[in-house]
Amino acid sequence: MLAYLFSLHVRNKIIKIILLSSSVIFSIFCIYDFSIEKVPGLPFLPLSIEYITLLVFIIYYFFEVMQEPVVEPIYQKAIFWISVAFIFNFSGNFFLFLYSKNSYNDEAFKHQYAIIYTTVTVIKNLLLCISILIKEKKEDPLSNSLINIDLDSLDPFKNRH
Repeated sequence: MLAYLFSLHVRNKIIKIILLSSSVIFSIFCIYDFSIEKVPGLPFLPLSIEYITLLVFIIYYFFEVMQEPVVEPIYQKAIFWISVAFIFNFSGNFFLFLYSKNSYNDEAFKHQYAIIYTTVTVIKNLLLCISILIKEKKEDPLSNSLINIDLDSLDPFKNRH
């Protein structure tokens, strides 16, 4: 779902195709990984691949946004808050999952794991709540502010429409 959401906002057609096809390939990989597991457990490899892939696409989205001329501040768009929420979630949980692979059977670590995971999830959810509250403008802010001024005449505001 996140891949589809970001495909709506990414302008590069090749990246859109890669983004949408990567979700299909990832789903096939998850089914394969699940089928070869002998003992049910936390799927470290699929989670790591998911987090890294989506982090790369979110960072690419921010790269595209930085290339565009600034019309309105980026924090006034819901997609910004969604992106920040998932960057925080993916990066926080990715390193937690990497560390937990070696320490998952330790009882003290399980308690710390729960605290860190819960904190990251709560912050992600708060940022997603902010994205819901954002009201985006539907019209182009530059369309109403363009003034046709003839700077060569003595009265430049005379030719305004």
